[in-house]
Amino acid sequence: VKVFTVAELKKATNDFRKEMVIGDSFGSHVRGYINPKTLSPAKEGVGMAVAVKRCYMFKDLDQDLQDWLVSSYDFLVLVKLIGYGSDHRTLFIVAEYFPNGSLKNYIYRENRPKSLPWETRLNISIGVAQCLAFLHSWKKTSLSRRYITASKILLDLEFNARVSYFGLENLPYCEEGTHVPSLDYAPPEYILSGNKWKLDMSGDVYSFGAILLQMLTGLKMRRIILEIRNDNESIAKMIDPDLENSYPIQEGIRMCEIIKQCLEEDPKNRPSMQQVLDNLNAIART
Repeated sequence: VKVFTVAELKKATNDFRKEMVIGDSFGSHVRGYINPKTLSPAKEGVGMAVAVKRCYMFKDLDQDLQDWLVSSYDFLVLVKLIGYGSDHRTLFIVAEYFPNGSLKNYIYRENRPKSLPWETRLNISIGVAQCLAFLHSWKKTSLSRRYITASKILLDLEFNARVSYFGLENLPYCEEGTHVPSLDYAPPEYILSGNKWKLDMSGDVYSFGAILLQMLTGLKMRRIILEIRNDNESIAKMIDPDLENSYPIQEGIRMCEIIKQCLEEDPKNRPSMQQVLDNLNAIART
């Protein structure tokens, strides 16, 4: 893990130029370029692309936070840490870059660059479920102080998915900022508590179900959630028209059932992420 100077990061990101900003999850990050061998700054479009995130801390970078970054960041965030730097109370995190951005870019029918085929959507679902099941098995609780959203699911060149806890809310001593994620993904117990409910694993399952639902329909949650709870066939009726006649009907029906289980209003009735993963893998094997 390299310790970057602020001068190196400015050079790598063209002085954090606005045009280099990517993503819209909790605190956008900036694309930069470095030499893959020496990790020194490279010109735009040359060398290896990286994502640089700025975090504003409550105190100066100390040895404890440096140790946390080196020992835990890759494991908890599931995104490779390349290096970091600091300037007083500003922490810069340099991590691997995902060329296809976040799932949010592809999830809605309107304004997406292209429609993803059924197999890709299923593979993304399995990839996200694997990440969450792994994190839950290790921590036995939700690892985020906020719920999972499509913006936190990053896609590599082959559209393999990674859940990124790149959000500042998970870094020690970092300010959470004022960004409020969409309530489309918030479990009902969280909303009804006035956002005071402590998020847990069942909340992650609900958020995952909301993401699955939007991937399957291409619609935003607020347009469909009430119908789904009152009509067992409503999901199938709203499946993204771009998928018409291009997916196995039985797989679609089984996906709808997984979604309904994840979106149960009572947290106790929701499956575990491992159960969800097993069910998705069963669909993929058919």
